[in-house]
Amino acid sequence: MIKYILILVLTFFNNVSASDIVNVTFLGTGTPRPDINKLGPSILLKYKEHEILFDVGRGTTLRLDQINNNYTKIHNIYISHMHYDHIVGLADFWLTSNLWQKNKNTNVYGPEGIKEFCKELKKSYAKDLDYRYKKNGISELNCINHKDIKKYDNTLSIKTFENDHGHIENSYGFKIKFGNKKIVYSGDTTYSKNVVENSKNADILIHEIMSVSEKIFDKNKRLRAVARTHTNINQLVRILNKARPKLTILNHALLFGVKEKYVLSEIKKGYDGNVIFAKDLMSIDLGNEINIFNIGKQ
Repeated sequence: MIKYILILVLTFFNNVSASDIVNVTFLGTGTPRPDINKLGPSILLKYKEHEILFDVGRGTTLRLDQINNNYTKIHNIYISHMHYDHIVGLADFWLTSNLWQKNKNTNVYGPEGIKEFCKELKKSYAKDLDYRYKKNGISELNCINHKDIKKYDNTLSIKTFENDHGHIENSYGFKIKFGNKKIVYSGDTTYSKNVVENSKNADILIHEIMSVSEKIFDKNKRLRAVARTHTNINQLVRILNKARPKLTILNHALLFGVKEKYVLSEIKKGYDGNVIFAKDLMSIDLGNEINIFNIGKQ
């Protein structure tokens, strides 16, 4: 078991009650490369009675079960873009939650193409749906193109914004606001002015990173192409110096021939703020403080 109870505590002197604390849990922090310790990208946000997923990569449902989270209470999912590693877990989540008699529909907010994706998904599982759920019914999968703002109550809002995933169209990040607090999830992106603008003075910025050793970069043409669609260290430093978030969490890290320690040391040369790497099952409470802890076994 990895234990890091309160590995970082940042304190802000604002009056935030316990009921106004947002919890963010990294269910998966990985990439398309299979890794048992880094499952597919997925983030669970809890605020009051609301439980919301951002992306549903490989193993999302397994991680929810691992932390004893009742996935029948999750009714809203936001998809950053249509790459398979961010959406491959949707069928598993939807069908498994129905096995446990989920009684509310699941809303999936995604970019252009999400409605067609869900239509084909339902078609693919039509026979199984008829066999398993004909008697008891099934909670529907409602797939909706991104809305500018989805409000959950008087204080919580989620705004989608376009990022820059290279040649990939319809790729988005998310800005989550509650009270005077702000969390930003960049999604997959290279340097993006929209990410900078939406992340200014954020309490937490969750941002992707890609770093490749010079030797591998020079020899691998495909990786050079991939690198043009992701954020390198120099680009990240530019973003952070302009946005100045209180805490930056590096997620969906595409590292080839380099270690996390190297990436952090290079960032530190150009940026003096707080930067850490996300880990699967790392959980964060954001209120008057930012408390980071581990909630499960790996």
